[in-house]
Amino acid sequence: MRNEFDEVREAESDAVPSGAEEAMSAEDGSEAAIEKLSKALEQKTKEAAEANEKYLRTYADFENYRKRMQRDLAEFRKYANEQLALELLSVVDHLGLALKHAAEAGESNEGLRQGVELVYKQFRDVLEKIGVKPFRAEGEPFDPAKHDAVTQVLTADAPENRVVQVFQDGYLYHDKVLRHAKVGVSKKPAAAEEFSGEDELDADE
Repeated sequence: MRNEFDEVREAESDAVPSGAEEAMSAEDGSEAAIEKLSKALEQKTKEAAEANEKYLRTYADFENYRKRMQRDLAEFRKYANEQLALELLSVVDHLGLALKHAAEAGESNEGLRQGVELVYKQFRDVLEKIGVKPFRAEGEPFDPAKHDAVTQVLTADAPENRVVQVFQDGYLYHDKVLRHAKVGVSKKPAAAEEFSGEDELDADE
């Protein structure tokens, strides 16, 4: 038969949890908190990595844009006087013709010739200072990037497609062709006759 003491002890036992249960409950709470914090840290780390990658891409794009703008500006400054230089070449050509005619006239125009020659030289010097200079054409292989063939010259004294006459000088502006040289290009007589014969054959057909 149970007495009052046993009942009181059982009631106390039910009301107060044991130390082991409290420790287990606290441990479960800590693990949950740690897991939550770990997930939050992982998410923030991922976001930081994405933000850093976006920053690096943006910075690289900006650097490429800045370098491109610097190149474009340098290119613009380098060739800013191209149109003016091209127009001045006509003046140089006319002065060259004046010198040629003065030389043909003999000593009677020697003073005029010397004056024109001085102006001609000054023009050439000014053009050279801004990067304009003539390039050699006569005797060179024909190059459509530098030469403008205005006629063919039948000759056996030069290899095929060689510049044998220069009607107008060509000029470079820095490393760019400012004006093509107008030239006559060599052609072998036999090759010319063969070409003419093919034309006649085509016409008969």
